[in-house]
Amino acid sequence: MDLAALLPVLEPFAILAMLTMARAGGLLLALPAGASTAVPGQVRAIVLVALSLSMIGIAAPPAIAYGDIVSLVVAIVLEVVVGLALGFVVHLAFAGFRMGGELIGVEIGLSFSAVADPANPGASTATASLLGHLGIQLFFALGIDRLMLAGLAHSLRKVPLGGGRVGGATVAALTEQASGAFMVALHLALPILATGLAVKLALAVLARFVPKLQIFGLAFGITLAGGLAALQQALPGLGEAVIGHLRDAVVAFDRTIASLDRP
Repeated sequence: MDLAALLPVLEPFAILAMLTMARAGGLLLALPAGASTAVPGQVRAIVLVALSLSMIGIAAPPAIAYGDIVSLVVAIVLEVVVGLALGFVVHLAFAGFRMGGELIGVEIGLSFSAVADPANPGASTATASLLGHLGIQLFFALGIDRLMLAGLAHSLRKVPLGGGRVGGATVAALTEQASGAFMVALHLALPILATGLAVKLALAVLARFVPKLQIFGLAFGITLAGGLAALQQALPGLGEAVIGHLRDAVVAFDRTIASLDRP
């Protein structure tokens, strides 16, 4: 068979596959643990190729001219940026969970026990890892991973490959989501922070009226015990709060897709 005769047929398919892989790759790279060394590179490559090939049939025709290498390279770069913008929405939601866990850990005295976290660069407190893993488990248990894939498929139909732009509307949506991550962290940590403040105020009053007790020598143990007891009581509510914020992330994900339709 003459391969030269197949080139006109294979070229559009190859371009479509590369652009789809660029957008899907950017999304997967920004998701939690997407760039983690804990996930083997072969596994990430297989997932990316399988996901991209499954999306080719539903993607709109590319908004670029065939045969123009410069336009193709620019389109691939833009698609990676679009994918990163979509994945960044979910990444910010998990960043809020981890920030809340860090606040809780520092408040109750667990910051000294920070250990290496393979899913994130650097070290994390036990509570940050707890809320981070809780968010990941609920992410899959609630089917939000499938909603993300459905959103990616919707973006391929709505925004042609090579035609998406990360403009002012997208930046505004991501900025709003980033500010919301701090609100998520405070929402999750506030009950423990309030408990820690109450314990410290009680210790200060006790030390004031009974100075011979040398209460501050026992302050660390008392604060840690009180914080852990408060965390145990707050865990069911923390799970419900994480679920609510994950659903908000789905709404933000859809809003980001809508903002891309403005080349």
